Amino acid sequence: MPIAVKWLSLEKIYSHTIMIKRFSFSSLFLIGLSAVLYASKVDTVNVFSPSMQKEIKTVVIIPDAYSQETEFPVLYLLHGYSDNYGGWVNKVPAVKELADWHNMIIVCPDGAYGSWYFDSPVDPAFKFETFVSKELVDWVDKNYKTVRKREGRAITGLSIFPTTGIWQNGWARNVKTPVTGRRTP
Repeated sequence: MPIAVKWLSLEKIYSHTIMIKRFSFSSLFLIGLSAVLYASKVDTVNVFSPSMQKEIKTVVIIPDAYSQETEFPVLYLLHGYSDNYGGWVNKVPAVKELADWHNMIIVCPDGAYGSWYFDSPVDPAFKFETFVSKELVDWVDKNYKTVRKREGRAITGLSIFPTTGIWQNGWARNVKTPVTGRRTP
């Protein structure tokens, strides 16, 4: 029994190659376009804490639409226990797009390895509640065009956030009710 073999002409091979190249180019163009559309700027800054007498590394994500003429709301995004200021940007890169999608500034402060964002009653090097709820808010308002009132600020975080005292104590005066919090098992 003869085997049926279907041969493609050179013209068909050429046209398929062109179609694949066009598809590849179109895909790359769309990927590049999305990078341009969501082109938030990520800065890592050192913010001096007078209460701890040291600089604290903080990531600030600025939306692409940022300008000095417009005030932007600020989301303070806290990392989980044992993480650091770069955790959100490095482990969840899509967080950068949120700044553009929601037209807001996102601030990710370092809360040290085990500070729980509390002010330690025994260790003056751990005053992270004061840092995040007062010093950092003041610094961000001074250095960026923000909505400088309680309704222009929100806070959320991962893992330890629901147990932290920031929003129970000093934070409640400076920021709107917490957005959310998630405890990990």
